[in-house]
Amino acid sequence: MPKAAKVRAVPKGQGLGGDLRAYALDQLAGAASQLGREGEARHDGVHQARKSLRRARAALALAPRALGDKGRRLDAALAAACQGMGALRDAQALLEALQRLAPRLPSELRDILPEAMVLATARRNAMLAAALERDPGFARRRARLDALAIRLAKLDWDAVREKDVAKAVARSERRVAKARRRVKRHPEDDERWHVLRRRLRRLRQQDSLLQAVAPAFRPAGGVSADQATALGEAQDDALLLRHCARRSPFPPAIRRVIRAIARERLAGVRAGQPKD
Repeated sequence: MPKAAKVRAVPKGQGLGGDLRAYALDQLAGAASQLGREGEARHDGVHQARKSLRRARAALALAPRALGDKGRRLDAALAAACQGMGALRDAQALLEALQRLAPRLPSELRDILPEAMVLATARRNAMLAAALERDPGFARRRARLDALAIRLAKLDWDAVREKDVAKAVARSERRVAKARRRVKRHPEDDERWHVLRRRLRRLRQQDSLLQAVAPAFRPAGGVSADQATALGEAQDDALLLRHCARRSPFPPAIRRVIRAIARERLAGVRAGQPKD
C-alpha cells in the first residue's frame, strides 16, 4: 500500500475552520498516497494527486484573510507542486484525448489514430521514466507534500469566521462572471477561455467542499455539470492543438488531420457556452 502523508486529517466537527483544515489535510494525504502508486497506475496517480492539491488550495481560498501571509505562501507552494507535475499530466492527457477522439473521427481518417497513439504513449512513458530516474518512487515529491501538510496544520484555522467563507464564495462567483464577460468580448482568445475554465473549476471545487462541511455557504447558482463537461472537452481540443505545434510528437500528416478536427470541435463547444 502507498505510504500516506504523516499528518492525518482531524475529525469533522471542530468548527468551520477546523472542518476546512481537516478537509485540506485529507486532500494532501490523498495526494501523497496517489503519488505512491506503481506501474501503469502512476499515470492516474499523478492526475489524482494534482486534483487533490487543487482541492486543498480551494479550501485555503475560502479564508485568505484569516490565514494571512502564511496561508498565501503555502498556497503558492501548493501551486508550484501542482505545476511541477503538469508536464507529466499533459503527456497522459494527450493520450486520453486521442482515445476520446477515436469515435468522432470520420472512417477514412481512423487509420491515423493507431500511429498517433503509439507516438503519444512512447512520449508519455519516456517522460515518466525520466521523472522517476530523477526522483525514484516520487519519494522527494511525497516528502514535500508531508512537509506542506505540517505547515497547513499549523495555520490559524481557529481564526476563520463564517463571514470570511461567505465573502470568499461571493468572490469566486464574481470572478466567474468577470471571466465570462471577457470571453464574450474576445471569444477568439484561448487564454480567456482557459481562465474561465479555471475559475469554474475553483467554484465547483468550493461548492463540493462546502456541501460536505458547510452546506449553508454553497454558491447560489453552483456550476452546471454539463457546462463543466463541455469545457473539459474544449480543454482536450486545446491540448491536441498544442501538441500539433512545435515539438509535436506527431509527423506533419497526422498533425494536419488532428489540428483540423480539434479546431472544428473547439469552435463548436465554445459557441454553445452560456454568454452571461
